[in-house]
Amino acid sequence: MTSRERLLKVLTGQKPDRTPVTLFVTDTDIEDGPPNCILDERTHDTIADLIRFHEILGLDIMLRISVDVFEPIAFNIDTDDWENSWEYSDDRKNLTHIITTPGGILTETFNMEGEEFHGDPSNDWMKLRNVRTKSFVTNPEDLKIIKEYRPPIPQYNLGNIPYITKKLGDRGLVLPRVASSVYNSAYGLRKLEELLMDPLLKPDIYHELMEFCTNDVIEVGKQITKAGGDVMRIVGNIANSGMVSPKFYSDYVYPYEKRYVDSLTSGGCKVLFHNCGQCASLLETYGTMLEDQALESLSTSGSGGDIVSLKSARECLGDRVTIVGNFDQVNILKNGTKDQIREQVRHIFDETRSSRRFIFSTSDSIVPDTPQENIETMVQCALECASGQ
Repeated sequence: MTSRERLLKVLTGQKPDRTPVTLFVTDTDIEDGPPNCILDERTHDTIADLIRFHEILGLDIMLRISVDVFEPIAFNIDTDDWENSWEYSDDRKNLTHIITTPGGILTETFNMEGEEFHGDPSNDWMKLRNVRTKSFVTNPEDLKIIKEYRPPIPQYNLGNIPYITKKLGDRGLVLPRVASSVYNSAYGLRKLEELLMDPLLKPDIYHELMEFCTNDVIEVGKQITKAGGDVMRIVGNIANSGMVSPKFYSDYVYPYEKRYVDSLTSGGCKVLFHNCGQCASLLETYGTMLEDQALESLSTSGSGGDIVSLKSARECLGDRVTIVGNFDQVNILKNGTKDQIREQVRHIFDETRSSRRFIFSTSDSIVPDTPQENIETMVQCALECASGQ
């Protein structure tokens, strides 16, 4: 059975010849360098290096690739009615993004102290969103300006997706990163504390914003699914179980995320929803939202999650959802001993032994300075356990 066949079997709830074993490594991780200890020497072809990384270790390949879609969606496009500019404070500690429109000015600000960027920070929206101190939408008038003047969503150049799919062949699956979840997208426009209170205090602006973001992510998602790829990766880590209650998620988040997930799967692909690990109390809702899809990462407290037992999580999800991940890539993989690594691998396989819907992986990206021998020890033990399932 090829890696592609093996992974597809698990994602559709069928029995594979063995449990798939992979690692959470993206094309941007390759650029940042953590897996270089395995590669020894880099080339100018990031995708080829990412494939080679997996092949050297004997892994099933879940090829996580980026898509060049700026977020908030289309906000970086300049038109006569929508002009972007960026200004640093005199001490260079703060960066302000200014959008000038005929209806008024929108601003968001970022705290740049201690932050390092690869190139121009204004192009690195993924990192900027983590240091945002003021958001664009502070009142209904801001959202009105956005809806009236924000440039139309363009037709993106997604030719890299079919190229990469052909390059990978039957060695695995291609997982493009689609636009962020609806709630994450709303967080890109409004401060989190306001998003958490809006459903009760300002329901009109909340639902208008969520509807706007839903339409945006669905439109971009349709373009990406049409371009190709096997599994669409949605990052939905903001409305996690450490932040919201099951009722809040069910009432105010689920309806929008479910529409997004269904819009992607209607194109014939699978969905992998990335929660970052805080999901214990939301598993029942995820089971419905992600039926016949995949969820990551069911992390333990050691790697930022709240999952105590994979076995209990599986019982909660039933056979509806494929679980991806769970190995602690920080405390165990980077800082643990070989014996601790083997013990953790065996524990994970013991807890998932009866499940067809499980893919072994790290909970998140391999961090810099992870020892090569630790990675190799984990993979070797995981492959041994997978073959014995």
